[in-house]
Amino acid sequence: MLKTENLTVGYKDYVVVDNINLEVKEGEILCIIGPNGAGKSTLLKTIASYLKPIKGVVYLEGEIIHKITPQNLAKKLAVVLTERVNPGNLTGFDIIAIGRYPYTDVFGRLTEKDKEIILECAKSVNASHLLNKYFFEMSDGEKQKIMIARALAQEPRVLLLDEPTSFLDAKHKIELTLLLRKLADEKNLAIVVTLHDIELALRVVDKIVLIKDHKIIAYGYPEEIMDNKTVNYLYDIINANYNEVIGYFELKRRKKGKIFVICGAGSGANLLRFLVKNGYNVTVGVLHKGDADYFIAKAMELNIIEEKPFKEISKEKYMEALNEIKKADVVIYTDFPIGDINYLNKKLIEEAKKMGKAIKFENIDQLKYDLKIHLKNFKFFR
Repeated sequence: MLKTENLTVGYKDYVVVDNINLEVKEGEILCIIGPNGAGKSTLLKTIASYLKPIKGVVYLEGEIIHKITPQNLAKKLAVVLTERVNPGNLTGFDIIAIGRYPYTDVFGRLTEKDKEIILECAKSVNASHLLNKYFFEMSDGEKQKIMIARALAQEPRVLLLDEPTSFLDAKHKIELTLLLRKLADEKNLAIVVTLHDIELALRVVDKIVLIKDHKIIAYGYPEEIMDNKTVNYLYDIINANYNEVIGYFELKRRKKGKIFVICGAGSGANLLRFLVKNGYNVTVGVLHKGDADYFIAKAMELNIIEEKPFKEISKEKYMEALNEIKKADVVIYTDFPIGDINYLNKKLIEEAKKMGKAIKFENIDQLKYDLKIHLKNFKFFR
């Protein structure tokens, strides 16, 4: 469908990204990710034929894309850029109608078929209610839907989008990424999109391209290439860790107060994030490898007392945890499910209570109050 071959993009003699070999097929979403200034937009604009390549070729259905006439290209490929537009007093219908220009006569007159397509495109992006609304009155999320509907009105085979979630809130980001997945699946579109949100990208795209230092550092299935080492290197991250299992970053900053946390089954996720964010030295255990809290603690580079999956906590691990509890300033435990394999964690809580160190995590406000009492070095909470 769309393919680049030994493509080098940039401006005159300035190379932005070199030696690009990518391919996206019908029904696939290819996502381009990289730090600001890496060349994502330059690559996308070259694929769209807005920029000429320094070297190499872009093929669309076997044709060299830069040799296709603009009118014919507009029937095969549509682009939604990140730049905000100011179309004056045009309605949603008027904006979408612009997408029909490759098919209208010299006067730009719309036929009944054109009007049907406009209505269908609005419906496909859940924007039928915006057809009579002025574009300047719309929210950023509504505007983005209209711009995608305009692109769909061209009846393209390929859709290119440059950072379409840039100005959107969380709700509209999710809606838009799910919409792209729907368009790829139902309309069999080949979609190339640049995104900043790794979490969303992982959940909807088929292939990912990672760009850094003027080159492609990884290309393939996100499940295979988005690992800790690669993503941390991509963004030069030092004080956080990307975890491929949970699909996002966790902070790894700690300074004060030694705290031992007893949790499990995801019950400690918010607690661990809160403590690490506020600079506490956290040890967690006993956690089974594969537990949700284990992956979160691992991403934070916390000290973990760990047990093998589905195995009863051994006496050795119990004693290791107990020794850490003796050295801790505070022991915080959550309301985690207790069974045969983690029963010794309940005994750890009982021992911590005997030492007068135990705090049950109920909510953040209560935790702040309890830590104020237990920790002499308490200073400040965010």
